[in-house]
Amino acid sequence: MKHALTAAPHTEASNGDELRDATFASLEGHAATEAAQALTEAVNEQVLHLLPHAEFFGEPKAHRNKLKPAIAAFLADLLSAEGKWVYRSLKKDSFTGPGVGARAFLALQQAMRELGLVEHYGGVVSHWVRFDEGGPALANRRRASRYRPTKKLLELAGKHGIGLENALDHFDYGLPKQPLQKRAASTRVGRRKVQGELMKFEHTDLSRKLEAEVQELNEFLAKQTLGGGCVHRGYVRMFHNGDAADFNWDQGGRLYSQPADKNYQQQPREKRFEMTINGSPIVEIDLRASYLTIFHAWHGVQLDKEQDPYVIPGLGEEARDVVKRWVAATFGNTEPLRKWPTDLLKKYKEKHGHPLDRKRYPAAQLGELIIKHHPLLGQWGQPPKDGRARTWADLMFDESRVIVAAMQGLMRDGVPSLAVHDSLIVPEQHERRGAMALMAAFGGHFRVGHIPVSPSLKINSRQGSHRFVP
Repeated sequence: MKHALTAAPHTEASNGDELRDATFASLEGHAATEAAQALTEAVNEQVLHLLPHAEFFGEPKAHRNKLKPAIAAFLADLLSAEGKWVYRSLKKDSFTGPGVGARAFLALQQAMRELGLVEHYGGVVSHWVRFDEGGPALANRRRASRYRPTKKLLELAGKHGIGLENALDHFDYGLPKQPLQKRAASTRVGRRKVQGELMKFEHTDLSRKLEAEVQELNEFLAKQTLGGGCVHRGYVRMFHNGDAADFNWDQGGRLYSQPADKNYQQQPREKRFEMTINGSPIVEIDLRASYLTIFHAWHGVQLDKEQDPYVIPGLGEEARDVVKRWVAATFGNTEPLRKWPTDLLKKYKEKHGHPLDRKRYPAAQLGELIIKHHPLLGQWGQPPKDGRARTWADLMFDESRVIVAAMQGLMRDGVPSLAVHDSLIVPEQHERRGAMALMAAFGGHFRVGHIPVSPSLKINSRQGSHRFVP
């Protein structure tokens, strides 16, 4: 007879923002120290006492083999999230590839809930739709189950010298086992953007090539010594709009450092300047106005490198940040921006300490001045005669190709580099090589006639910033 398990109640201390900000439980971590192994063993004993029956995990030998790795992987995710919720879909088809399987995790998470080691918030409806006016509301999307450590688990971990602040000193993720990700298109719930779900895919020659490129970069960087509080456990390259009929690994494609929510990419720039690579201080090389430069290159135009593209005649330097945000929001939209998005207004206020003056800078009228200065922006969102309209995902893909190509070129010369979406971090003694690699990669992908497009680069360091001059 199977041991009966009762579902733990949902916590009442949660709010929507906390649940939305949950981090993904990859279940790829493992115990890397004796302390982590001892904590895993302590939890293992409690789970075995609660679940004495082998049918929860298979035959007795398989039971022993699968349980401890699953516990260590779950502990790594729970403790490294610094007290935040972590999420994991309980759908069996979401457990792909090597590592913790659905059968082991489904039983484990239930046991840890019963033992009072994790708080649980079940898969809940995140929004509803009605197909008939006045008809019943139907669940349209469900949020994956959420978990976070309880006081009981934190106290148990503390007895082994492990806390939220040092979890990654005791648990290691190794390099990503599946460094290529395909995600469905994002959706919107009201004014909030919801990331598309991970999708299974059958490998093609192209996807194998892309995955091999990321694996090669990961293995090369794993041999380097990163210091100054830098956390990096390899990259995953994330492609978007995977459910589109014409998807061909050409939407999105940025490199995301792992662990997902505790890595150098998540640090503010000032904090990143404390990093070292092989003992050397670093510089960060920015592709200035990256999307704007790429967009002009699509139309066979070299963006003027001598002028700041965000300083518009009649508006001046003081409006630069507002103009930059309008351009960025337009590229995230399906047409030139006519109304300020709520998220943009919130971020502007957080940065400047006061609201954006919408009377002084109405989005539609501001856009007219910007388009007068950059006429091509008036064509944003318009489909060409022989294809679909390009979107932010196309811009991101072309930008990612430049970054990956530059990193590959530097790697061939033995120079390590780290990506921050539209910039590269390199050891300061390789500042010039890093900048030239970015210029070569950009010019290799974009040309105006026979002339390579040349991006504007900015070098940032602890000492200050300056424009790169070839």
